[in-house]
Amino acid sequence: MKRGFTLMELLVYMAILGIIVLIAGEAFSNSTKFRVRTQNMLKASQEAENVGTLFKEDAAQLGAKASLDVTTYGLYPRVYMDPTNSDNDLKDSSSYAVTAIDAAHDMLTFKRVRYTDAGAYEAVDSVVWKTEGKTLYRSCKTVEGTASSSCPNDEPSTVEMATGVDTFKVMPATPGATSAAAVIFPAPAVPPATENKEFKLIPRYGEGDFLFLTVTPVEGGTSVALTGFATNYDFENEAPLLNQKLGNQVFLGEKNSTTAVWNAQCSRFSLQPDVEYELSFSMPFASDDVSRMFVPGRDHMSVGFRKIADGKRPAQINDFLFFPPTMSGASAGKRTMRFSVKEAVNDVCIAFTFSTYSPVAASGKIQFNDVVFKKVESSNYKFVASTIAVSEKKNVKAFRLRMSVSRGAHGDGRGETGDVTLIVPTPSNGPRD
Repeated sequence: MKRGFTLMELLVYMAILGIIVLIAGEAFSNSTKFRVRTQNMLKASQEAENVGTLFKEDAAQLGAKASLDVTTYGLYPRVYMDPTNSDNDLKDSSSYAVTAIDAAHDMLTFKRVRYTDAGAYEAVDSVVWKTEGKTLYRSCKTVEGTASSSCPNDEPSTVEMATGVDTFKVMPATPGATSAAAVIFPAPAVPPATENKEFKLIPRYGEGDFLFLTVTPVEGGTSVALTGFATNYDFENEAPLLNQKLGNQVFLGEKNSTTAVWNAQCSRFSLQPDVEYELSFSMPFASDDVSRMFVPGRDHMSVGFRKIADGKRPAQINDFLFFPPTMSGASAGKRTMRFSVKEAVNDVCIAFTFSTYSPVAASGKIQFNDVVFKKVESSNYKFVASTIAVSEKKNVKAFRLRMSVSRGAHGDGRGETGDVTLIVPTPSNGPRD
């Protein structure tokens, strides 16, 4: 005997089928929405990264590659923003300006020197990155020199870079030290309107193989000379005494008339990690000075740091070798040493060390002028929400870009976003330091 479905069974079947179709339909719909949102997110992220890469390549070119370009081609007033302002506090020797459009968007304006493929000067361009609404544009105009198809000299050439830009924020790197506060030695002059260039060199002797060295003037000044160097040369046999290590050492200190051992007079320093320091001094040339017979690799002149406690070199930093001026011109003048340490070095003094093995170099005179120990303003930067003084903009050597692009807006007006944060080094901004 055959029988069919009862009405109740059929209703139950249809109800179960409806539930299955509803669940399947909802799952399919959610899957489709997820796929679309994923595609929008990937598209937004890709577009943000692509625009960020273009921005980085573009902004990294701001300024002039070398100060020689500025002087040789007379670009000084044009590649900088406002270098001739009569108010020193408003003199702007940078090549950029950042202007806030609103809380989420900035406008970056910068000038750059454009070069030919051969590296020769071609033009000065003015480039602007800014948003209108949520659309990001880049425009370029030639200020001086040969115009190009992408950078004309009349109306700026404007290109749409991205749409749906929710955030476009450009933050200049704040220099770690202002020009006024960068110098560690010598101490600031009083009154501050003048510049202190005075220093003292304190001889070390009676310890190990260090012999007395004549310092003139003893109390120090703006220029200090050293004479009476120890010699490691056998004049009778006319040969250097390579097994002998007689030397001289002087320590840097503030000018004064005090007489005491070196570690009671020298200026004490502490070096912090990840800070770039610069030690510089000048050595004038004298044609009749026999110190120019100095032989690199045999004779020794160096500058470095010594522990106050025992006079030994700290393991964290080596000495820097230098040589006396051998002729007028390039060999005379300023010596500059830049360095940083990986860990703190405390309670040290700056020491100049000499050891002479050539026959006559020891009877020469070494003169030092303009000894300066400082932090490098343009290197010790950090990204903080602080205002950079106009006069300090020249020391900005990097920017941070934060950009957010959205795609596929929903009912709330928002969509999936792609975010990018990147650092743009700008070594050509400002005069070369």
